[in-house]
Amino acid sequence: MYCARAVIVTVPLGVLKRGRIVFEPALPRITQQAIDHLGMGILNKVVLEFPTVFWEDVEILNYISASKGEWCEWLNLHAYTGQPLLVAFNAATVGRRLETWSDTQVITAAMATLRRLYGTKMPDPTKFAITRWGQDPFSYGAYSFIPPLASPQDYRTLAQPIEGRLLFAGEATHDRYPATVHGAYLSGDRAAREWLSAA
Repeated sequence: MYCARAVIVTVPLGVLKRGRIVFEPALPRITQQAIDHLGMGILNKVVLEFPTVFWEDVEILNYISASKGEWCEWLNLHAYTGQPLLVAFNAATVGRRLETWSDTQVITAAMATLRRLYGTKMPDPTKFAITRWGQDPFSYGAYSFIPPLASPQDYRTLAQPIEGRLLFAGEATHDRYPATVHGAYLSGDRAAREWLSAA
C-alpha cells in the first residue's frame, strides 16, 4: 500500500471504461459520465521487416482496397531509419476484425495486398510485429474519440481535478489534441502544474 497527498491517473481511457481501477469513494457522477460518453478507438499496426527495399522512396503508400478500409495505408520506415521496414495501419472495424486473426492470417492478408502492388516475386518478411490494442489489458484501445451523444466537454470534464487530490492526465483529457502523443504529454504537464499550484 502506498500513501500520497495526491494522485495523477494516467491510464488510458479504455482501462477506465472497463472499470479496471476501483475508486473509493466512487468518482463523481459527472466524471464517470465523461468516461462513459467518450469512445475508445482502434488503430492497429503491422510492422514488416524485409531483406531488401522493393517499394518506392516515398513516405506514405496508399492503396484503395476492394473492401473499404482494408490495408489502405502504409508508412515507409526506411525513409526514417534506413531499415527495410513497412508499417500497415488498420483502424476501426477492420482493426478490430484483425485482432481475432492469428499472426499467420494477418501476415498472409498483408502480403496479399503488397503482392497486388508489387508482384509475386517480392520477398517474404523476415520479421514482424502486430498490435492488438483492443485486447491489451493496459489500454483496451488505441485512442479516444467523440461518439454520438458525447462532446469535447467530456474531455474537459475528465481533466478536472477532484478535491484537488485526484487528477487525470492522458490524451483523453486534452480537448485540443486528443488522440495524440503530444496531447498526452501536454495533459501530464497540465495535471502536474495544477497539483503544484494547489499544494
